Amino acid sequence: MTREAALLAEAVDLLPVGPLEPGWLQELAARLSRHVELPVHVLGPDALPVRRIAGREQVDAAALLEALEARPAVESRLLVGVTAEDAAIPVFTFVFGLARQGGRACLVSRARTDPAFYGLREDPELRDSRLVCEVLHELGHLARLDHCADRACLMSFAGNIERVDTRGRHFCAACAARLPGWLRGPARLPERA
Repeated sequence: MTREAALLAEAVDLLPVGPLEPGWLQELAARLSRHVELPVHVLGPDALPVRRIAGREQVDAAALLEALEARPAVESRLLVGVTAEDAAIPVFTFVFGLARQGGRACLVSRARTDPAFYGLREDPELRDSRLVCEVLHELGHLARLDHCADRACLMSFAGNIERVDTRGRHFCAACAARLPGWLRGPARLPERA
């Protein structure tokens, strides 16, 4: 997707990658639609190839991203693959999400946004709030933003769940100025999305 196409995106499509609870992706779409000025649609399941990283019980996020990018799509629609499985790339022990700057697709993993992953009490509200932030972060990459040095910016790198919780829940002024209108306006999030 070109920079111009990202500026003119018409919709965001959420695609389940692997099993998810019935109705949950629709709930995520409703949450996300409160933060982007585009329609958010849920696509039906697709048999994307899920490859595991050798010696690890994690899906290969880079391979999944390639499969998402290779999937036929309308140029003006952004594709977000959503998995409940823990994801990683060989050089990182895990990733919350993955996107290429200026790409047309990204991947997010729900696994490590869930407090239960860390042995804590389940908190679906916190999990889903974190996941919305991760989707917005990856959409920022699709809009050609890099990681931001401002630790209070939604585009700052989060290498652990504590950084996800402590980094900003909105784009800094410099990043916001570079965003397409569909992502710029509603990106300020309440404490829980």
